[in-house]
Amino acid sequence: MKQAGVNRLGTERVGKLLLNLALPAITAQFVNMLYNVVDRIYIGHIPEIGAAALTGVGVTFPIIMMIAAFSSLIGMGGAPRAAIKLGQGKMRKPSKF
Repeated sequence: MKQAGVNRLGTERVGKLLLNLALPAITAQFVNMLYNVVDRIYIGHIPEIGAAALTGVGVTFPIIMMIAAFSSLIGMGGAPRAAIKLGQGKMRKPSKF
């Protein structure tokens, strides 16, 4: 079992670290895409209002994507800042981000 608080960025192989970071992100994107497809299938089969409901989903989808992009921007901006502080040896600073 891994110890909490161990700086793995300087000790483990880059390929393993990249896999540890990429696998959850890829899985999350796949599940999100699958959810959207299945959701549209079910919404499209609603009697009488299926077409209008699909229109509503189509209109709100870009708004949801913009919110997700903004949150990714903030999240991806915080990770390099934390990595820079860890690289400088300032172990307490990254916990404040």
